Order: sequence, then structure tokens, then C-alpha cells
Amino acid sequence: MSASDFNPDVPLHIRALNHTTIPVRDRYEAARFYVAVLGAEVHHESAADRVKKGLARALQVGVRLCSGLEIDLFEQDYGQPKWDQSHPHHAFDVPAEELEKWAAHFKKWKVPFVGPMTRGGTGSAEIYFNDPDGNHLELHCSNYPGYEKLPSGPYDKQRTVHKDPWPAPELEKEANRLLEASLQRMRRLRKSA
Repeated sequence: MSASDFNPDVPLHIRALNHTTIPVRDRYEAARFYVAVLGAEVHHESAADRVKKGLARALQVGVRLCSGLEIDLFEQDYGQPKWDQSHPHHAFDVPAEELEKWAAHFKKWKVPFVGPMTRGGTGSAEIYFNDPDGNHLELHCSNYPGYEKLPSGPYDKQRTVHKDPWPAPELEKEANRLLEASLQRMRRLRKSA
């Protein structure tokens, strides 16, 4: 970090984002998506009795997308954005050379998306998509070579809506395997700690 990252006029500063929360209808189904599609690793899970004991308002599974970026998937049947609203959304940084690979990966997993596209003149490129609960997500790449050749402007948000249950039946076994492997690694680590 450089000095320009901080406001010099105040004495205290935030060091980093610890975690963010996303409302989901089923924490394990949501975790399956984040593990299989975004390569997350399950980091922790709520004990089933935490809500009954008054220790938590909702159950959750925490997934780590990369070092320093953790998302807690909290169960609740409300709070997900409507399909046509732009915010909130969560944007994740990816390298330019991987953006097309991500598009192919989303096709493989049958995740509806739009992109790569650009926001005209910024030099960046994005892919927009939703998780199965409707949370708006973005893969963002700054300094994308050839960005001027990409489609630009607002996109049709309906194209990012999951019209069919995720995962598709032919992908369910693999998605379940990936989630179970991640859960087992997390539980082994927690047990040995």
C-alpha cells in the first residue's frame, strides 16, 4: 500500500476488508456455487444450534475466494437484489489473460452471463453474472487489451438471471463432489486446530 491509499488528515485507517456477507436461501447450496464456479474454498460454517442458542441471527457458511477476500453466505429468504437493479453488486478482479477463460468456464457450468464487455473508454472489461440466489456479481479486468473492440454500454440484466435450477442435472455430481471435498478439508483443519 502507498501513502495515497490513506487519508492523511485522519489518525486511524482501515487495514483491509475482513469479510462481506451475502444473503442466500440455503448456505450449502450457495457454497456449492461459489466453490464449483468461482474456485472458493470453504473457510468455516455455523454450528446448527447457534441460532437456537441466540448466538447468531442466521446460519452461514464462509467461503474464501482468495487471500483477503472472504464471503459469508448467510441464510435468509429475503434481501437478495431484484433482477433489474444494478446495486449492490460484488466485483472481483481477474487478470486480462483469464477473462475469456472465465467466459468458457461459465458456459461449462451453465451460468448465465454477459460479457466480456467494456464501459467505453475506461480500458477495462467485465463479465456480469448472478449467483443462483440472484446476488449480482462481476469479474473485472483493468487494462484489457483490445477493450475498444468489446461491446459497450448497459447490458440486458435478464440475460444474467438463472432460469433453470443450478447446477444443471448433468453437473450436479461434480458440483457436489467439489463442495464436499472443500467442506472435508475445512473440517479437518478445524478439528486439528
